[in-house]
Amino acid sequence: MVRAPARSKEYSLAFSRELERRLLRFRASIRAAIRERLDDIVAAAGKARARSKLLAGKEPPLRFYVYEGFRVVYQVDPGTRRVVVLDIAAVPA
Repeated sequence: MVRAPARSKEYSLAFSRELERRLLRFRASIRAAIRERLDDIVAAAGKARARSKLLAGKEPPLRFYVYEGFRVVYQVDPGTRRVVVLDIAAVPA
């Protein structure tokens, strides 16, 4: 009998190509702050207790702000074990 490999408890980070290009337009300090916060979220998602897949689908996207001028919207997907970045944008003044 062949056993399936154990699923990694680690979460990964997922960006679309368009969001990656948009992120590259920001200053290096902004990119570093966004990346640091996302890395913290990915690490915390791996440590959190398992949530129901049904509940996760109904939750609204989460967001955080960097330097009060940039908004990052993301969603934690326990089904695929990914933190998916949905939008990165400058907040209009």
